[in-house]
Amino acid sequence: MIRIVGASLTLLALIALTQPLNADCGGCGDLAIGGAAIAGDTGCGVSYVEQVRTGYRAETRYRTVNRTVSRLVTREVAESYTYTEMVAVVVPQKRTRTVYQTVQKQVPYTYTEMVAVVVPQKRTRTVCQTVHKQVPYTYTEWVNTCVPRKVLKTTYQTVHKQVPYTYTEWVSTCVPRKVLKTTYQTVNKQVPYTYTECVPVCVPQKQIRTAYRTIHKQVPYTYTVNVPVTNYVKKLETYYTTVTEQVCRTVPVDRTVQVEVVDPCTGCKKLVFQQVCETQTITENVCRVVPQTREITVPVCSHVCQTRTGVKTVCELVPHQEEFVVNVTTYQHHTRHAERTVCELVPQTIEVTINETVCQPVARHGMKTVCELVPQTIEVTINETVCQPVARHGMKTVCEVVPQTIEVTINETVCQPVARHGVKTVCELVPQLVEEMVNITTCQPVARHGVRKRLVCETVTECVPATECYTEMVPYTYTVRVPESVGECYEAAVPACSPATCCPPAPRRCGKKCH
Repeated sequence: MIRIVGASLTLLALIALTQPLNADCGGCGDLAIGGAAIAGDTGCGVSYVEQVRTGYRAETRYRTVNRTVSRLVTREVAESYTYTEMVAVVVPQKRTRTVYQTVQKQVPYTYTEMVAVVVPQKRTRTVCQTVHKQVPYTYTEWVNTCVPRKVLKTTYQTVHKQVPYTYTEWVSTCVPRKVLKTTYQTVNKQVPYTYTECVPVCVPQKQIRTAYRTIHKQVPYTYTVNVPVTNYVKKLETYYTTVTEQVCRTVPVDRTVQVEVVDPCTGCKKLVFQQVCETQTITENVCRVVPQTREITVPVCSHVCQTRTGVKTVCELVPHQEEFVVNVTTYQHHTRHAERTVCELVPQTIEVTINETVCQPVARHGMKTVCELVPQTIEVTINETVCQPVARHGMKTVCEVVPQTIEVTINETVCQPVARHGVKTVCELVPQLVEEMVNITTCQPVARHGVRKRLVCETVTECVPATECYTEMVPYTYTVRVPESVGECYEAAVPACSPATCCPPAPRRCGKKCH
């Protein structure tokens, strides 16, 4: 629209500029002037008549017209579609399984029993006997010895004189003495004794036990299946459209300008071209993205739990009582009699002779010096008694224990393994093949049909009123001067102008008055 308006304005400007040119064109005027000149030169004259002419000029007009516009329209279309749903199907199938049944049977077996057996065995035993013997030994005896020693006495003087005296001396004497001694002698003798032996005895007994038997039965049960359900939900969707806007902005523009400057050297003025930066405002189109919101319908798939009912096989154990024979091992006490060797110590009294050391008093006679104290300092000799050890030798009786090895026979109890035979009940699992019906759940694809809505974009053509700018040629009248008659020379030289094609007369240029 803007371009059409600009083109119309340009056309009107050109028409306006060409109007004076047509009025002043030299089609007739120049010819007339030329003819006048020629007529003046030749003596011919031209007369002009005013005529009213009709011209056309372009005028811009606006009008409202209906324009056909195409736009996209969104609509919902319901369509049918097919989807596959996995449906659980319970199919009864025959299956063979192995069932183990307990079977009891009597099985002979051999076991080992430890039996106590008394076995006489010879053993070597060490016996200690006491033996008396005379052994020489040495002992130390302390004996008093008189040693003379000289002593100075300052105050008294001793006067010695011999005086007889009697003293007692203890003398050790070995005296043999008979004493009674008790000794013990080991005597072996057989003694009867009684012991109790536990003997295992197997006794068959009847017992009642509870056995379980497997029974299969059909039991209804309920299970849950997830079924997909499609729902249509409306929600807001944001989309973007492009909007064109006119934006004015200022840009710098360089322009060359002539500037008069004075030459400092010569003082002359001269023109110099200089670059001048100017600011201009321009208008440009800018595209901007604008978000818009619209409501759309979206299919949402959800799962709904549905309860289904089926039948399954349940194994149930039913108890029942049954009687069987069991070998019960019991122990019985039996009294046994036997003899064993017992060692007994027998005391015996014997008479032995021992050497006994006895101290006996013995009367001795001697002379002793009696000292009288005289108050004078004299040198005296005194007897000092000193105990000295004296080694003595003697004989003593020593009791020595002498080991002797003797061989004795004892009864030793030994456990010997004895193989026994018996019968025991063994439970054996016997496999049996049982055919039964089992419900097998399989998923089978089932084709479902549904209706869903989808958005369809269609192009719709519609008439929209719009304002249109157009150019219309409007007639107008104007007056022109047309030459009425010309001379023969002029008519011969210049053809007459057509009133329809002649332009308005041009202004006078020759300086003569035209008639």
